[in-house]
Amino acid sequence: MLRRLIIGVLLASTLPADAKTLRPIRETFEAVAYEDSFVPCERPEGQISLSKEQVRDGSQALKLRIREPVFGTATWVPKATSCLVAGRYAEYTPDEKERAEIWESFDLGPSFGDDLYYGFSMWIDRASAPLGDDTRLVIGQWKAPIDDSPFVAQRFTGGLYHVTLDVDAAQHDPANGKPYGCKLLLAFESDMARALSLTLTSPLRCETKNGGPANVTPAHAVKIERFDFLPAPFARWTDLVFHIKGGANGIVEIWADGKLIARAAGFVGHGGAMGQPQYFKFGPYRDPASFATTVYLDNLARGDSFAAVDPSMP
Repeated sequence: MLRRLIIGVLLASTLPADAKTLRPIRETFEAVAYEDSFVPCERPEGQISLSKEQVRDGSQALKLRIREPVFGTATWVPKATSCLVAGRYAEYTPDEKERAEIWESFDLGPSFGDDLYYGFSMWIDRASAPLGDDTRLVIGQWKAPIDDSPFVAQRFTGGLYHVTLDVDAAQHDPANGKPYGCKLLLAFESDMARALSLTLTSPLRCETKNGGPANVTPAHAVKIERFDFLPAPFARWTDLVFHIKGGANGIVEIWADGKLIARAAGFVGHGGAMGQPQYFKFGPYRDPASFATTVYLDNLARGDSFAAVDPSMP
């Protein structure tokens, strides 16, 4: 008994002082709105609630809705758990963006570079992302505190669904010496391929950003393989699994409705994020628009394998 105790103490002493043990998450939204591993971002334009309107499994799902803009007219007192920013609980400030999100906890969440799988079922109505509308809309993103742009994000541009990967560019901003961001197209639906004359083998190209230089290139090697198109996720449940590992030996894999869609391997994310808290946010985030955006979430999971988070197996 004493020997086992001594060994246990020695093993514990070899762990970093700030080491976190990540417990698996499986939330079906049958009893609570979210586990303590996630916190709601309380905002005046956002409405987050349990709902029986659209359900993947069981009797209810989580509804995340952005209603019509209310900035400049609403008065609101932030809760202590509202909108995590850079490792602390931050008070709300109007920022000309709209969101209805739940955020992975900094205290109970991973660090950038951890190897994890996330699974969830998502439902979005077509009117929430109208075809041809250029309102920026992101639904589900992985970030570190240093990221101006999420290093993996589900985006809807012109109402077309795609996933982007953001990495450091080889070119640096002379104003601050930091690398520019390079946003790469990782996966996309077939309607987007037709609209932009893309194929599954289209070469990598950094998206040109407003105010940034044209023709930037990734600072480090990253290989993207696309195996299939993303399904159009509108007015239906889509089961999604993301394998996420940032850093120099990073990987991002995407499955939709059980099919492997795309894989990125190499340098994933931004070099300055190593060791920083990493957090997943789910729910609509957009520029102001005149219409509502409504998303439903079910079977949210975090774990160490595809099988542990597969949303088709709640």
